[in-house]
Amino acid sequence: MEVKRIINLIILDASGSMESIYNQALSGVNETIQTIHVGQKDHSELKQFLTLASFNSGRDYLKVKYSKTPIDEVKELTQDDYVACGCTALYDAMGEMISELKRKITPEDRVLVTVITDGYENASQHWSGPQIKSLVEELRHEGWTFTYIGANQDVEAVAGSMGIRNTLAFDETEEGTSAMFDKDGGARNRFFKKLARDLALGKHCLIEEDDYFDEK
Repeated sequence: MEVKRIINLIILDASGSMESIYNQALSGVNETIQTIHVGQKDHSELKQFLTLASFNSGRDYLKVKYSKTPIDEVKELTQDDYVACGCTALYDAMGEMISELKRKITPEDRVLVTVITDGYENASQHWSGPQIKSLVEELRHEGWTFTYIGANQDVEAVAGSMGIRNTLAFDETEEGTSAMFDKDGGARNRFFKKLARDLALGKHCLIEEDDYFDEK
């Protein structure tokens, strides 16, 4: 049986404004980890890996918890793993994590990038919006799937400025954050099922689809 490696990259905002939804964000990410675990159990032909980093600002703005780690070795995050403070160096976090992962994968791997933030970029020092857009568009044409999940902003406009087409807006409340993670979990499940089906049929799509969050 052919086996396809799936790399799940999660880039999670850990700026101070996330404190208002801290518990829901932490539990939601852990639910996402469990969704990936279940995805591997349900589709043994998909070998799941996780890269997960949280970000804020300053010298140690990026905290990488997992780096292309087999999902069987991944445990849920604790409060020590996720600390909310500082500003939002979104471009730096995306540029660093995406470019690092790019160096580690093969052309046969499928990559699903999930960016979760409750605010606008305001602290990056090394990467700009146009640089992120160029990188995203390059990798989209290599089969990477990018999703942008945001609150307190025009999500489609912000994501579009970075070349990302799959977007989800959420209300920065306990209920809104929980609902957002539920919707993302359903979309991730559908993504895994489609990849397994395509693998069985011998399909190898190299262009990212832009209907990730569509419930169909």
